[in-house]
Amino acid sequence: MTFHQSSAVSVVTVLTAATVVVAGYRLGHHPFAGRARQRQKRAARHTQPNAWIPTAQFMTVLLVVLAVMFAAAYDAGN
Repeated sequence: MTFHQSSAVSVVTVLTAATVVVAGYRLGHHPFAGRARQRQKRAARHTQPNAWIPTAQFMTVLLVVLAVMFAAAYDAGN
């Protein structure tokens, strides 16, 4: 069986790709990365306004507008 350069290149390519993936995984999962992510989430919860308040206000106004329109349509129909 003869040696082909293309098979050696493909082996080197696979090993290089695996090394990059493993190194990236290890760098991304540093022991302090999890704590930093938790701190960022906690800070985002405290600094961002609660999204339920504007949603509840919108839904309340929407229901009032729909009730007024329904009442006007009912009154116009009778």
